[in-house]
Amino acid sequence: MAVIDYTPLEISSVEDGVYRALRQEIGRLDLLPGQRLPLEEIAGRFQVSLTPVRHALRRLESEGLVVSLPRRGSRVAPLSVEELEEIQALRLGLETFLARRGAEAITDEALAEMTSARDEMERAFRAGDLDAYLASFWSLRDACYRCAARPRLERTLQDQRVRVERYVLTLCRDREAFADLRRGPDTLLEACRARDGEAAEAATRDALQWVLAELQRMLDNAGAATAKVSA
Repeated sequence: MAVIDYTPLEISSVEDGVYRALRQEIGRLDLLPGQRLPLEEIAGRFQVSLTPVRHALRRLESEGLVVSLPRRGSRVAPLSVEELEEIQALRLGLETFLARRGAEAITDEALAEMTSARDEMERAFRAGDLDAYLASFWSLRDACYRCAARPRLERTLQDQRVRVERYVLTLCRDREAFADLRRGPDTLLEACRARDGEAAEAATRDALQWVLAELQRMLDNAGAATAKVSA
């Protein structure tokens, strides 16, 4: 009887662990846009060989979170208006559909979950706890989206979330924009309470378009400031 070699699975597990850790750090802006990602430094930090680090960086590059250049190594991908537009275009298609269907099929349990998440959002906002704020922000929307009973679309949306979080965190650095961000979940919650799919879709579309416009303004201003300094 042939002996099964489990070594490749172990290597894969190490690679996946490095990949997930780096992905989270990039999404949470612990690793900043443009920051270098030296292989040896990362390998030493995670106490692994260079091979799983290389594989993890390739996976992150395929997702647009890392950029690599020959003989210049890898860096965290910069924030860009182009990427933001792509992300928001995907989210508009996915989230407006899930919001409409979710609101129409919302359960009392899901409404209670949304209400609890909204209360936690307010607590976190007043405490300046950005991690808790974002967690409750997504929880409120997810409670609605689950009621649409479209798990494949939900998984696709989850894959985009780490990309968008970099931009949402950037937005939240502006205190006024941070405060305004709370309006979208309020409107969605009210639409769900009325089980009004059309209103939920409109609320989601308006919120996503507002985020896009605010971030475009912030990125354009940052780019103009950088160009002025360089000149």
